[in-house]
Amino acid sequence: MASFEVFREFYFEAAHALYDPEHPTGGKYRNLHGHSFRVRVTLRGERHPEEQWVMDLGRLGRRLAELREKLDHSFLNDLEGLGKPTLENLCVYVWRDLAPFAPGLCEVGIFRDSCFEGCVYRGD
Repeated sequence: MASFEVFREFYFEAAHALYDPEHPTGGKYRNLHGHSFRVRVTLRGERHPEEQWVMDLGRLGRRLAELREKLDHSFLNDLEGLGKPTLENLCVYVWRDLAPFAPGLCEVGIFRDSCFEGCVYRGD
């Protein structure tokens, strides 16, 4: 049977500060600064026999809107459960938030397109 991958994306704006304890002044990113983030959530699975889709992307979109509400225009350092606000920790945070809701979750990508960088996480 064929397997499919479907995805949804959303954007959010947020600020953070990354202190580097090994740098005498705390490092280049120690001061408050912000980014535009793009999040891609990918699900893998087979088409449901009746609906003919892996998951209703509208339903997934509504759940992602709730997550976006938590992240958008936030100070990521204050986000409970995130830890140090790195791309890697953001991926894990999104994964853990969505995994109970989204069977077939196979990948979370967080991208800072203006910096030409990102991170992809494929699960615990």
